[in-house]
Amino acid sequence: MKALSLLGFAQASGNLISGYNSCLAALRRRRIELVVLACDASAGTKATFEKAAKGVPVIYMGTKEQLGAAIGKPARAVLCVKDAGMAQAIMKAVNTRKTEAEGNDGRVE
Repeated sequence: MKALSLLGFAQASGNLISGYNSCLAALRRRRIELVVLACDASAGTKATFEKAAKGVPVIYMGTKEQLGAAIGKPARAVLCVKDAGMAQAIMKAVNTRKTEAEGNDGRVE
């Protein structure tokens, strides 16, 4: 998935924060352009970050294992993108993939 590759680029370029506490702290400082939550994150984690985001886009994609693998780390439930351009590219990739799936009876191939 292109969006997962873009997360890897964001990590390599220093534009990604990963992990629960680090992401919450960055959101409180308002230095985040996008929050990425794993689809299998706990309900509590999802609720915490949806509330903390306050105007920052939140998207769901992949599993914790997939998000961690994309950035070369162990499983991660939440990632935060700091760069606006990278955030836009990731959101575009996710929306493109969603549109392709909708045109294919909901199946992602």
